[in-house]
Amino acid sequence: MIINIFWNIQEEYKENKKRKEESEKLVRDAELYNLRQQLQPHFLFNSLNSIIALITVKPDLAKKMTFQLSDFLRGTLRKDDKQLIQLADEIKHLELYLEIEKVRFGHRLNTTFNYPEEVLSAKVPSMIVQPLMENAIKHGLYNVTGDVLIETNISLELHMLTIEITNPYDSDQFYNAKGTGFGLTSIQRRLFLIYGRTDLLSVRKTENKFTAIIKIPQHD
Repeated sequence: MIINIFWNIQEEYKENKKRKEESEKLVRDAELYNLRQQLQPHFLFNSLNSIIALITVKPDLAKKMTFQLSDFLRGTLRKDDKQLIQLADEIKHLELYLEIEKVRFGHRLNTTFNYPEEVLSAKVPSMIVQPLMENAIKHGLYNVTGDVLIETNISLELHMLTIEITNPYDSDQFYNAKGTGFGLTSIQRRLFLIYGRTDLLSVRKTENKFTAIIKIPQHD
């Protein structure tokens, strides 16, 4: 009798634990989805405004940008919010995003990517780098005159992928204490929801350069 009671209590505990874990997973999944959805409108509205501005003065560029935006959004919709994809695929999607932004900013926006070939097979959460780049463009071009170079450096060491994006910025312009806008804050939250760690996003500032750094754990 006592053994049966103990067994029933144990089974109920396991069932409650399972229900709690499933509930927590649903909450995490919903938050991941919401974070991704909040990022899209900002970029979309900027791109549409640029297309509208180009229609009368540079119709060919407006047409090109429209097709690029369509391809970019199509790729975004196909991606699962929790899906880990190869870095090579993430970079291809990022390059499409940058082509759209280069139509907006013209010769002022220059970008470089530095990484060894072996990092391309590393796994990253889909669309994790684009908000970093958007943040770099925002702070690198909006308040800095002349041409701007945004550098992306990627390395892999001890099962940790490190992605650094550096942009110039005016040291007199405002940055909050953490140096993050919504884009970086949302990335930090996404990384926590996926990996359960709060130390995977950091920033580094010098007198005229701002670097956002994310680390993505790699598992065999």
